[in-house]
Amino acid sequence: MRNLYLLFFVSLFILNSASFAQVNINVNLNVKHSVENFSEFDRSKFITIHSNQGENEWNGNNFTSDLRDHFLNGYNVYLGRETGRITWQLNQMQQDPARPGYVDPVEIASRGLSYSNLFAANTAWHPYEDRKNLVIAGQLHPFWTGESQRATSQGWKLANATAVGEYMGRYVNEFHGGNSEETPTYVEIINEPAYEALGGKLDYTNSIQEIADFHVEVADAIKVQAPNLKVGGYTTAFPDFEVGDFQRWHNRWKLFMDVAGDKMDFWSIHLYDFPSIRNGQKELRSGSNIEATLDMLEHYSKLSFDVVKPIVISEYGAQMHDYSRDTWSPFRDWLHIKASSSQLMSFLERPETIASAINFIIVKAEWGYDNTLDIPYNHRLMRKENEPSSYTGQWVYSDMVKFYQLWQNVEGTRVDTTSDDLDIQVDAYVKGDKGYIILNNLNFEPTTINLNIFDDANRNINSIFKRHLTLSGNVPVLDEETLTSHISSVELGAESTMILEYTFSDVIQVDKTSDEKKYYATSYLKSISANQDIIFNINNISKEKTYGEAVLRIGVGREHGKSLHPTVKINNQDITVPTDWRGYDQAQRERFFGVLEIPVTFDLLQTNNTIAIQFNDDGGHISSVSMQVFNFSHNIRDIDPATFPSDNYKIKSTSTTCPDKSNGEIEIDTRFRHNYKLNISGNGVDESFDFTNNLKVSDLSAGTYKLIITVEGYPDYNIEFDIEITEPDALDVFSKVDKFSRSVNLKLSGSKVYHIDLNGKIITTSFNEIDLELRNGKNTIKISTDKECQGVHNESVFIQEASLIYPNPTSNEFLLVVPDKMINGTVSIYSDVGSLILSKKILKVNNLIKVRNLPNGIYFITTHKENNDYIFSKLIIKK
Repeated sequence: MRNLYLLFFVSLFILNSASFAQVNINVNLNVKHSVENFSEFDRSKFITIHSNQGENEWNGNNFTSDLRDHFLNGYNVYLGRETGRITWQLNQMQQDPARPGYVDPVEIASRGLSYSNLFAANTAWHPYEDRKNLVIAGQLHPFWTGESQRATSQGWKLANATAVGEYMGRYVNEFHGGNSEETPTYVEIINEPAYEALGGKLDYTNSIQEIADFHVEVADAIKVQAPNLKVGGYTTAFPDFEVGDFQRWHNRWKLFMDVAGDKMDFWSIHLYDFPSIRNGQKELRSGSNIEATLDMLEHYSKLSFDVVKPIVISEYGAQMHDYSRDTWSPFRDWLHIKASSSQLMSFLERPETIASAINFIIVKAEWGYDNTLDIPYNHRLMRKENEPSSYTGQWVYSDMVKFYQLWQNVEGTRVDTTSDDLDIQVDAYVKGDKGYIILNNLNFEPTTINLNIFDDANRNINSIFKRHLTLSGNVPVLDEETLTSHISSVELGAESTMILEYTFSDVIQVDKTSDEKKYYATSYLKSISANQDIIFNINNISKEKTYGEAVLRIGVGREHGKSLHPTVKINNQDITVPTDWRGYDQAQRERFFGVLEIPVTFDLLQTNNTIAIQFNDDGGHISSVSMQVFNFSHNIRDIDPATFPSDNYKIKSTSTTCPDKSNGEIEIDTRFRHNYKLNISGNGVDESFDFTNNLKVSDLSAGTYKLIITVEGYPDYNIEFDIEITEPDALDVFSKVDKFSRSVNLKLSGSKVYHIDLNGKIITTSFNEIDLELRNGKNTIKISTDKECQGVHNESVFIQEASLIYPNPTSNEFLLVVPDKMINGTVSIYSDVGSLILSKKILKVNNLIKVRNLPNGIYFITTHKENNDYIFSKLIIKK
């Protein structure tokens, strides 16, 4: 190894916010990332549409002669869910003459045979049987037999939950299998049951006991008819576990799992962003909220059933309330597709748990056309070509198709990726000579991404095909570009997604591994008390390899304004807790509910682990605690520091707040994660710190410090920086008054922010020079900064406004001209020794005043009103 010794002297190295906002992405193309042995990109799970191939909506006056082929095959999309046919058929059927309230089994068989013959005859449908991971579900009515039950279209009602289950089981047996389409993979008992009847989105007092009991009886009855069907529920519209400080969890999902969980083969939920719910307000799940929701569901499943049961997300995307009653627009489609990619990135991290994730996009949804408002349904793949001006013309793709166009090529084996910013989601896959790197931005502003792509064989790049789905104006745009050489960085748009498709000169050999497993604490959902340790135990962790890493995941639900930065100890060792989480602050949700993701060094983990979590304020709950453990086949984080780029180290210094304070800081941020050691010396300090990616050293006094950074395992590598911690200057103010314009010019130095109190009005500015308007009479000026030690500047300025006196000098009389505001005031004449000579009321602007009886001399004239506005003038009498 070559000897590397670098020396830098930096008098003051402060990075601006734009530089510090850059994000570093690392991709190890030859390291397979498995989660419980799941490592392949399963498009049948994740690239789906809410449709089945037999729906009539694929037909019609389309821009292409075969829409199924153009869309499903062309963009490599899978069919996901159908709720229409099982519901429509139930509405057409008669009840059993011998058992009122039950569907006639003979009619089910007859109708099932007719459908099977129809399917067999429609050979164009058959190739799409391979494009299925199908979920079927009954709609709320007429399946629901509880409160607010409705009759079928034939005028009769199902007798009870057993009658519902019997129909569903017989329906699957008669309408699927044999010459008909394949048996569905999953059956949801009912879609979004009794949501409005239980009080809506923010209710947490009503329980779902009736719904849970219903699921038990229906599941039992289905299994009598079709014992191998996978049955689940309760297909909730909006889980919102955290509402009412988790009372909604207790009355809804916990109750459901306790009552019906043994009968459920999977959990079924719907997850939506609300990107514009009330006059543009945002209530987003994307990011930490989805993480917390899924973690809590998984954790309680593990505690209750000793297994994390599969999760079917049978609808996801966005609900655009502010635009739901409008005609079609590209911007409304954008709100859905940007949410789709953000949520999908979270789902892809759980390939072992998520059985299906179905994007809620309908083909045409003509059944949802609102004839009253004369507007079509929202979530449509297709639109009429003349929309929004008129609902006419051929059927063409809406902008929803851009989601599928963006993801159309992704496939292969998942490989190792890291991001040093949780707001930039990253995933990557490799197949043959192809590599797919997916970047998603949860930020509301564009972000620069530094790309670090590793491959042990250093294969040449033949080309990079870049797809960037972003917003331009109010229109979603899928920018496509082919590059022929390596790129070191990209600009990722706000809330945008980019997929980079690399073509290499040779096939990539994926010969190293990162095996991930999640371990859950033995308890969950504990209340938070200020300055009290909350203890969790995570046991039976397996460290199968020498190398690895871990992430502690803490689900937190708290009212806004409460701390989200706890102190954490693992096995009695303090660990550094980041101050960020995925996504935004959730300020417009009922409360914050998200996961704190905390890196943990591999060596710290034991077989059985104790985690102590402490907040400095009361309120809220820790909802879940788990540990992601990654076992590496090799030391994949071991990068030769000699290959680090010149900008690997970003160093930021913060001055002390006052000359006598020791609260300066030095912050180090690196592009590459590694086992770094920092020695900092100077001004009585000589300390060493270990860090992997970023480090903040606090409590420093003003002065110059020497920083020496070394890397474990590379004894010949060190790099030095000299960094200065400054102290603030004293506040300095130079003022210049212009009485003619009644203004003051202030030149300010010593701070970045100044607070100016002018006559009781506070003005805050970051400018070093400012002009302020003065009033007549006395003006008080007080200037301070955020730092008390910089001092305070006080000044008084008197502005005198003179009246017009003509002639002056005079012998007998003079004309006094006053401003309008002095009318109804008083004019007074005083001798040079202060004696009052004359006083009279001012009735107009021009006032003739006689002084023929006054002797020669100097006199003073004042005009004033009740509001204490005074004007002073001098008069000379000379005869």
